[in-house]
Amino acid sequence: MNMDKYFKNTYTVAFRLTGNEIKAGDMAHAAIEQHSSDFKLSGLIHIETIQNTAKEVCRMFLADSDNGIKLFKSFGGNTKAGYFQDALMTLNPTTRAVVVWRDVLGYEIDDIAGDLFPKKELYRELNNGRRQMKEILRNIII
Repeated sequence: MNMDKYFKNTYTVAFRLTGNEIKAGDMAHAAIEQHSSDFKLSGLIHIETIQNTAKEVCRMFLADSDNGIKLFKSFGGNTKAGYFQDALMTLNPTTRAVVVWRDVLGYEIDDIAGDLFPKKELYRELNNGRRQMKEILRNIII
């Protein structure tokens, strides 16, 4: 993957988690800075670096105490992507991170499971998040 696409993908992960452009930019920048030593001189980014950066964004999101549940009274987006983002923002932070990790990025749950969040708990959060997203989106998208 080239640098430009890597930067955009990292920002997208952060935005899907936070729903805030400024916070997403700050998180993406910090995660990229942390993994900048992994960049090759050719300008191409290795898949492990991409995954490690996404994992770092998720870790920062979960470590941030300001990421409380945000409930929207109405969904303001006029596109399906906007509805999806708004629906993501209604999930609690752990559930949101797991849904983004698995269903948006396509990574395995095993990659983020550990002592803090056992695999069984993460799968429970994933299933709960999928169920909530399905219910929310069913009511708005025909």
